[in-house]
Amino acid sequence: MSEDTKKIDWSTPCWKEMLVYQRKAIWHKDTLDRMATWLGLKPGITLADVGCGLGYLGYTYWPYFGQGGRYFGIDASPALVSDAAKAAKDWAVGGRFWFAAGDAYSLPLPDGLADVTMCQALLIHLDHPERALVEMVRVTRPGGLIVCHEPDNVSRRVGGLYSSLPQLDIEDQLLVAKVNLICSKGRIALALGDSSFGAKVPHLMKCLNLTDIRIRNNDKVAFLEPTYDSSNQAILLEKIKKGFFDAERQEVMRNRERNEFLAGGGYPKEYERYLEIDNRALAVMQRQIADGTYFMCTAQDFYVVRGTKPA
Repeated sequence: MSEDTKKIDWSTPCWKEMLVYQRKAIWHKDTLDRMATWLGLKPGITLADVGCGLGYLGYTYWPYFGQGGRYFGIDASPALVSDAAKAAKDWAVGGRFWFAAGDAYSLPLPDGLADVTMCQALLIHLDHPERALVEMVRVTRPGGLIVCHEPDNVSRRVGGLYSSLPQLDIEDQLLVAKVNLICSKGRIALALGDSSFGAKVPHLMKCLNLTDIRIRNNDKVAFLEPTYDSSNQAILLEKIKKGFFDAERQEVMRNRERNEFLAGGGYPKEYERYLEIDNRALAVMQRQIADGTYFMCTAQDFYVVRGTKPA
């Protein structure tokens, strides 16, 4: 990740744990199989992973390219790349891997190195995502692919979900949507990135003269129904507990959210009203999860965008 993401230290326990649990079971296996075919992954290619964190894209796609292949992982955090390199000894079997600390705006890789250059949830955190994409193009060989796995978190949060929680009245629903939209604006103002950037990637690729731009969406649906008897539901339930009911993490997230809201031009009283609504809903959710009555279903906007570097 780039220098401007150092406002979040992803190697601290709070954020590092998020890097792990948020990526658990985010793809169906058959979807990954089709995705690998769509991306033309095959044994022996060279893949670069920008903003690699703990090497998630490496071990996710390794079965499709790793035999005789090469993987280069770059991240701004020396601590994360150190941990990723240690873990890669277990999954990067049959090929070669290399990790280094580096800036997404100035990758420590030569021109035309990679057959495929990827990132995931990187561009949404950058103040200048176009500069990172320019670097991704530079390190990709002519005719190679640039692939961005990026969400549109704003659309998901504003769109809502169907669940067992009490239905909010229209005014409260509008306030929740308003706060999320203003927070997104505030993130940009604070140079923390653009939470809706996933939907903007195809146009940016076109502006950088990439060709054959194609887009797919992750077809994984967030779905919970008692008695939560599948492995996917158990993992999702654990994500919810870690994301919403850990007091330390909630304090960190609330402080960030409040700062973003105010930076986006929101009024403090509106945020306090939103906080009352949200905390009330979380209390009901926690009770329902404890007594096994909570259910929910919602889709996600998680784009996978590929473009070809002109030959």
